[in-house]
Amino acid sequence: MLYYKLAFGVLFLPAIMILYQIIPKKFRWVALLLGSMAFYSTFSVKLFIYPVFAAVITYAAGIWLEKLDKKKSETLKTVAAENADGTQKSKEDIKKEKNEIKTGYTRKSRAVLGLGVAALLLVLLYLKYSNFFIENINNILEASGSEKQFSLKDILLPLGISFYTMQAIGYMADVYWKKVGAEKNPLKMLLFLTFFPTVVEGPIASYTDIHKSLFAGEPLDPDNVIQGYIRLCWGIMKKLVIADRLFPAVNILFDMERDPHGAEVFAAAVLFTVMEYMDFSGCMDMVIGCGRIFGVKLPENFKQPFFARNASEFWRRWHISLGVWFKTYIFYPVSMSTLAKKWGKFSKDRVGKHTSKMVASAMALLPVWLCNGLWHGPKWTYIFYGIFYFVVIMIELIFEPLGDKLLEKMKLTRENKAVDIIRILRTWVVIFAGELFFRADTLTDGFKMFKKMFSGFSPAILWNGTALLWGLDKADWIVVLACLLIVITVNVIREKGTDVSACLLQKPLVLRWALTFGLIFIILIFGLYGPGYQEVDLIYAGF
Repeated sequence: MLYYKLAFGVLFLPAIMILYQIIPKKFRWVALLLGSMAFYSTFSVKLFIYPVFAAVITYAAGIWLEKLDKKKSETLKTVAAENADGTQKSKEDIKKEKNEIKTGYTRKSRAVLGLGVAALLLVLLYLKYSNFFIENINNILEASGSEKQFSLKDILLPLGISFYTMQAIGYMADVYWKKVGAEKNPLKMLLFLTFFPTVVEGPIASYTDIHKSLFAGEPLDPDNVIQGYIRLCWGIMKKLVIADRLFPAVNILFDMERDPHGAEVFAAAVLFTVMEYMDFSGCMDMVIGCGRIFGVKLPENFKQPFFARNASEFWRRWHISLGVWFKTYIFYPVSMSTLAKKWGKFSKDRVGKHTSKMVASAMALLPVWLCNGLWHGPKWTYIFYGIFYFVVIMIELIFEPLGDKLLEKMKLTRENKAVDIIRILRTWVVIFAGELFFRADTLTDGFKMFKKMFSGFSPAILWNGTALLWGLDKADWIVVLACLLIVITVNVIREKGTDVSACLLQKPLVLRWALTFGLIFIILIFGLYGPGYQEVDLIYAGF
């Protein structure tokens, strides 16, 4: 059962709402936990053991880390009390003893954190990447002339493992850094990791962001319910009416046996990008809408990404929670690592300031983008996708001063409207190129398709009727374009700083319900579902 299913919106969600409302406030989080367990069980009962294991490890690590921190504080207080009169040890000896105590407990805490992270990552690596490693080992053995081959494993991947693993690691790191206290209830930890709106595709929520509202048990608010359902229907419309309708065209255009023309390759990159955005952002609308119904404010995962002026800004607007996680738990720690500090000291008087900054940035960004690529899945196309953005962002950083000087000579600024549009269009080129490789079946196919865009490019293919051979008729294209126009209009309004949700709250109740039913009718009339409909899985549910 998924968020866009009729049973979810009219049966499952109302049932959880009723149960939530009738339970005493103190225990309403239990209704959300039961709902999350039931939701997960519709996919697999047996595989639920994996998030339970993750919750146990995360809970135990958090408690252990907090106990070590308390023991450290108590030990330091004891040392201070024993030497309060200053007659037993000198100040230097006391300071040395305290530093040794701090160092000892820091090592223990790091070991606990490392064990917790390792336990979760080993499970993730085995389930998600073992066959990828086996395939590549077999390829190496075959290329070297060896007849030895390893058998692939028959592995079922638990729902949402990449998402709840990252949430769990983030929680343990936050407890280690004392950003948050350890959760004392293991069942609440299980709810945090498996909250049914977020378990399929995220967003990757930090414990500090949602634990208060998740466990608060505030009664259902009519405004939240209406706004939640509107957001849910808005996301379903983007998924069923636009994304799923484009699915046949994308499949046809990425079929290399057709030997696609250059313009078709360009269309493939653009249409897949649109499809992916509508699918993923649509799911996030559904997720955030569900959370809002229960008063849980989940982090936004998209912020009009196609208005980005460069690749870095694009990733601050696209899959925001993933970018924030990488920045918090990989980029910053690497930036503050011993290696980074050594480079800073070494480069201070040996290379220019800009070169020193670029090398430091590369040191921190490379692991971020390698992990970004691997996180998406066990495919070389995904790894290349991560490296692609690493290279593009480094090029942007390197030539940024030169670009500023050029604008200055032309007596222009970045805020100039023409410059702004050029920068946005330039970023689109990067986005479409990246998504072409991201969707390609193999890395070889990706390079072949990319090369084809520069040979035999005939734009006429896009309007001479060829597009009607991509699995969509005229009516389909009209529906896609009309609904795209609606989505673009809403995004333009948001980009101008208007809070659409806040505006809706100011409208009469009748208008809000009318909007909800209007979206429902669009979904019922134009959505792709029912007999004969090929169900299209949520793209990011596979990551």
